[in-house]
Amino acid sequence: MSSLHLLLFGNVSQPPFCNNLFPAVRAFQRAFRTKIVEPQRYPAFESTGGARPAIVPDEAVLEHTDPSPDVAVCLGGALHFSERSLRELRNRHVVLAGFALSDPYGLAASLKIAREFDLFYTQDPQVLTDYRAAGVTARRCDPATDPELYAPPRERRDRECDVVFYGKWTPYRDAIVTALAKRVRVRVHAYAGDKRWSVPVEPPRDTPEALRAALNASRLALETARLDDAVGKYRDAFRITPRPFFAASCGVPSLIEEFPSLGDWFAPGEEIATHRGPEDAAETAARLIADEPARAALGRRARQRALRDHTWDRRLEAFLLDVRGAMIPGRR
Repeated sequence: MSSLHLLLFGNVSQPPFCNNLFPAVRAFQRAFRTKIVEPQRYPAFESTGGARPAIVPDEAVLEHTDPSPDVAVCLGGALHFSERSLRELRNRHVVLAGFALSDPYGLAASLKIAREFDLFYTQDPQVLTDYRAAGVTARRCDPATDPELYAPPRERRDRECDVVFYGKWTPYRDAIVTALAKRVRVRVHAYAGDKRWSVPVEPPRDTPEALRAALNASRLALETARLDDAVGKYRDAFRITPRPFFAASCGVPSLIEEFPSLGDWFAPGEEIATHRGPEDAAETAARLIADEPARAALGRRARQRALRDHTWDRRLEAFLLDVRGAMIPGRR
């Protein structure tokens, strides 16, 4: 653990976002002497759902600056600081870091706040050009997993379904699920009350424990990388989310669309299964489920890759170097 004090602002206990935030938070706690502050617990906080910048209440900042932290992080949710809090933190020479976890969906909000930070990170490499065009130096911090939160079961268990998907409805995602359901057993965990799915749905998995159980009860995890519901130039572009990383660290292979940068994270056909559309997804899933040795080997290789290259601990190794480079000499 570093001797540096880190003040982390994030609504980390809010379901289902805790599924994505807890792995990062646990890594921060291992890497730094970390204090977690949830802005949502302060009456002055106004949530925007990440669609617009959301100011961390001054009270949440000022009551945690004695002793002074070395680093202050805003983790997702388009969180940023007021002018008053910024002055206080900068006067104390605190390194300010922001993490955008929803680009390109949240890109407009991210671009509005990124300049306020000494270090700013995005989980979607394809938007780095947008930051550069706006005069912002953004850095990569790709999605990652926590291999303790998301791990295989200690004892062998029966698989309750062939393919699991969790997330929100779109026509494209529903088309894939519909095609899969004709060939294999599919389980969808969707937002409560959403009646648009063509198959029966189950409640969302709102905690890492519940999500881990759902993954470990499945043979394959469906990932939908195509942004069919995005607006502007990123409509029908592709991005990878934390879902394949969580599944991989459970030893469960993911089924995802083919796209050019996929190999940055997992080797197609070796560590992740790919498809070219709904019918091809169903064919690929049926073939893997019928060939258990091949499916299991795919899952083992995915887990090995995730543990080697895609943990939050690995991501924060680079972050710590960035922080030390941004600190004034007397505080390093």
